[in-house]
Amino acid sequence: MAAVMQHRVSFQWQINIAMLIFAAIFLPLTISLGFWQLQRAEEKQALLAEYGARKTAAPAAVASLDPSEDHQYRRVKVRGHLINDRTLLLENRVRNGQPGFEVITPVEIDPQQPWIWVNRGWIAGSLHRAELPQIPPVKGGLVLHGHLYRALDKPFTVGEEVWRERWPQVLQNFDDALLAERLGKTFFPYTLRLDQDSPAALATGWDIVNLIPEKHKGYAVQWFAMAVALVILSLFANSNLGAVIKNAGSKKTLD
Repeated sequence: MAAVMQHRVSFQWQINIAMLIFAAIFLPLTISLGFWQLQRAEEKQALLAEYGARKTAAPAAVASLDPSEDHQYRRVKVRGHLINDRTLLLENRVRNGQPGFEVITPVEIDPQQPWIWVNRGWIAGSLHRAELPQIPPVKGGLVLHGHLYRALDKPFTVGEEVWRERWPQVLQNFDDALLAERLGKTFFPYTLRLDQDSPAALATGWDIVNLIPEKHKGYAVQWFAMAVALVILSLFANSNLGAVIKNAGSKKTLD
């Protein structure tokens, strides 16, 4: 039987302008997003390490701290009493699929010193929006302990906050400037998030970061994989590589 001659296909470029433009736009974007996620992972790792160091440090008295310095996640203790009739409820705080509120109450440390907002933790809400939870008041002098927290970015709010005539106030987010103006008081620029075993604590369990470093690394891998896929797609779209591979496979079969 006569041998079947197989024509060899040589690699050639076949420029696809539309695909080149697409790759020129999205390839740098996917690569930059991948490196950005790696950077975020490093930042989160540093944040967790810093929190771990501050968590093991001895708690400091809030009255001894300079408000202008960085005290994020610093362990502190506060001596004072809760102003129960000026409590805030931050709405739309969901835990384990159940809607609820974060309960934040000011504490008077000393008449001559700024007050401090204390986040007591989470409390379950009702399915009926108009029904507010019964917040257990805590009276008398207390020694509270936990860590300081301040939001780094201004939280997103849908529309304007609605200020009720009666307390507790139900708000979307914590706005210390607005609250200081409304109450006519000076406040320490951090909120005290209570430890679970602290007096007045409800359900705490605070998240230090919204995404762990491993999640960011996983997202980085996905972005880099998209970049590789885009390079391969561009190579096939701008050449006859598909035909070369097909020809090589056919030639191997004949051999």
